[in-house]
Amino acid sequence: MRLKKLKNIPTLKDDDGFKIIMSYLDPKEYNKKNFIDFYIHGLSDDTYELKMPLPPHRQTNHSIILVTKGSIVAGAGFDHYTVDQNMIIVVPAGQITSLSFMSEDIEGFYLHFSDNYLSHTKIDLSDWLIRPVIKLEEEDAEHLIMLLKRMQKLNESEVNADIIKLYLNTFLAEMTRSFDFRKRVNFSAHERLAMEFERLLNYHVTKEKSVGFYASQLNVTPNHLNKSVKSTLDKSASALINEMLILEAKVLIQNNNMSVSEIAFEIGIEDVSYFGRFFKKHTGFTPTEYRKMIELSE
Repeated sequence: MRLKKLKNIPTLKDDDGFKIIMSYLDPKEYNKKNFIDFYIHGLSDDTYELKMPLPPHRQTNHSIILVTKGSIVAGAGFDHYTVDQNMIIVVPAGQITSLSFMSEDIEGFYLHFSDNYLSHTKIDLSDWLIRPVIKLEEEDAEHLIMLLKRMQKLNESEVNADIIKLYLNTFLAEMTRSFDFRKRVNFSAHERLAMEFERLLNYHVTKEKSVGFYASQLNVTPNHLNKSVKSTLDKSASALINEMLILEAKVLIQNNNMSVSEIAFEIGIEDVSYFGRFFKKHTGFTPTEYRKMIELSE
């Protein structure tokens, strides 16, 4: 099942995504023809600068960050993860992501790539939906860093696109051979069901808010779905539905051109008063208070 995009969460589209999140970038890099399909840079490079914090959004491409020094705090789906030395975070295309912190001494690599670059590999990045972070052994990290450096060098010329694909496939294959990944490669039935539930939430949550709907889509009972989600993510299925709705609302609130009633309607809640109570129950703020808080922090 391929993730579909919702219009609610801003999507960093291929042609303008990096312009949105960067305060400056290297035009030479950005204007490459293969930029949409593949891009790589060092986290400490001086050719770009991210606008921090980077709010929740969806990317049309898959992305990977490998940290070799320092740390970041990245969001993937409902959760936030601290990623530090010799750790990787993988965010499949369509997944909600954010970046709330990056240490001043950060070093490592960021890369994104399209499905076209994975067309001849059997690696399924959606396996990272519920476990997006990998801790690498020193030897594994050194090997992967060598491949990343080689891809970065090859990416200086557009004629190397086919070779880069081979290196990328090798990188992904080596990543899945790491000790930490191999420990969890065989997902349990409960974990697989939880991943499918998260996929469906990304597409249906503004229209469908009952556990029963998702259970029927997955051909299980609501009780079985709730049991699987609870054992995997330590939260009930209904709690995750609410969290996704709140996340959608928080992103829309950043748009000052939208009224609270428009935001409520956009996430599928017709009663504005109920939306206000729902939002305050889960955040401690009314939608208006939350918007003001965001404005004061800018």
